[in-house]
Amino acid sequence: MTEEAFLQLCEHLSNHLWLQSLLVVAGTCFLEDAARCGVGLLVASGHIGWWLALSSMTVGGMAGDIGLYLIGRYATSFLVRQRWVDLARLTWMEDYFKNHAVKTVFLSRFLPGARTITFSAAGVIRYPFGRFLLLLFVAAIVQAFIFLKLGALIGEKILPYLRDPFMRTGIVAFILLVGLALHLTISRSRRHKQSKL
Repeated sequence: MTEEAFLQLCEHLSNHLWLQSLLVVAGTCFLEDAARCGVGLLVASGHIGWWLALSSMTVGGMAGDIGLYLIGRYATSFLVRQRWVDLARLTWMEDYFKNHAVKTVFLSRFLPGARTITFSAAGVIRYPFGRFLLLLFVAAIVQAFIFLKLGALIGEKILPYLRDPFMRTGIVAFILLVGLALHLTISRSRRHKQSKL
């Protein structure tokens, strides 16, 4: 699908708030951060309303995380039987959540990949669902707000420069060069550490 076709689809949905909301909820539930970036830019370009995006991204993010919690909660005996989780770790996770639940939920919400482990673990240890839901709601709404603000900033300050094809090419080349430099630096560092061993 081309950019123009996607924008036409968004314009077509501009009068259908429920369809827009459903699209954003499903996108953020399954695609998470990639969908949030796209929704932030759509809000910045005026194709989706700010409040609709905020509420839908919050609901979508929470839906996926509640699913992880429920999987952990109802698959505990299976995980223990398969010896994927031992009982000593369950005790450690319970103690950890008792002392660090707020920090853990918030950090997991912002670290890609951490949500799966953390929210499944919360279900496995049967962390109180109401408290988990409240922490999750606050973390999800904060994350949605940050993505919308970043989308607005990028839409106002950066996207106008990307309309020029030479500028687009230069930015892509710069990003590729930075990625290559990081790769070479990390490779050299690893080789240097291995040669010392």
